[in-house]
Parts: sequence; structure tokens; C-alpha cells
Amino acid sequence: MIEHIGGNPAAAENPLSSLFKTVAVLRIGTGVLLMTRHAFSGALEAYRFFWKEQPWAWVPAFHEAGLPYAHLLAPLTAVIVLGVAFSWISGFLTRLFAVFFLPVVITALVLLQKAGSPMVESAWLYLFITVTLLLFGSGAISVDQLFRLGGGGSNPRR
Repeated sequence: MIEHIGGNPAAAENPLSSLFKTVAVLRIGTGVLLMTRHAFSGALEAYRFFWKEQPWAWVPAFHEAGLPYAHLLAPLTAVIVLGVAFSWISGFLTRLFAVFFLPVVITALVLLQKAGSPMVESAWLYLFITVTLLLFGSGAISVDQLFRLGGGGSNPRR
């Protein structure tokens, strides 16, 4: 029986070509967008809110949405988003940080739909990407793959 069709099965595959065969492009792209659009500015504003006691737009928005302890929940959300962005860019503990990000993105989705905001589409996309990364992991080009984190045990290539 034919067990392999195509080129030489023993030939080493180029590691950069495996980048486009996994969810790594989705993970890295989403991490960079999350970092540049939300995480960096949110973390910087959270720093100014806590240590320089400057007003921050997230706190009244969280309070008006009916969330409890808005003065603590807003900075915690900023820290979670920053951690998720770093995790997704590097590919370190991707599934764990996807679990941390899931309640944040679901809450944002519910609140944005109540407000009738045009950002609802972005929240839906972040939700779908979070679920995808939760199910499939970080991909071939990641710190998780380097240390075989979340691989489920033994290595079948030995």
C-alpha cells in the first residue's frame, strides 16, 4: 500500500512554511492588533489612574454599565488584555490566556450590544478567535511548541 503521496517524506520541512499551515498567523496577528488597539493604551491609562490619580474613561463606562467595583475591574481588565496580547504574540500559554480572555470578551460583547455600539463586530471577531485559539492552541511557531506545552504527553515523532 502507498503510505505517502508526494515528495520525500523524510525531507525536512522549512519551519517558516509551517507558519502558514497553523493558527500561528491568526494568533500573532490578533495579538498585535489587541496590543496596539486596546492593551497598550489601556495599561498606560490604568497606570495613570492608579499612581497619578488621573481620571480614566473606562471607570465611568464600567460603572454606567452596572458592573460592580468599576474602579478595580477596569484596571484588572486592562492587565488581562495586556497579558493576553503578550501571550498570543509569543505563543506562551495560549490556551490558558484564552480562558482568561473569554469572560472579558463575552462581557464586552454583551455591554456593546446593549449600547448599540458599532464595535460589536470587533467583539464578535475577538470571541471567535479566542474560541479558535482555545480549541487549537498556539500553532507550530510558538513558545508552547518549543517546550511542548499543552501537547498532551508523549512525542509521536520519536
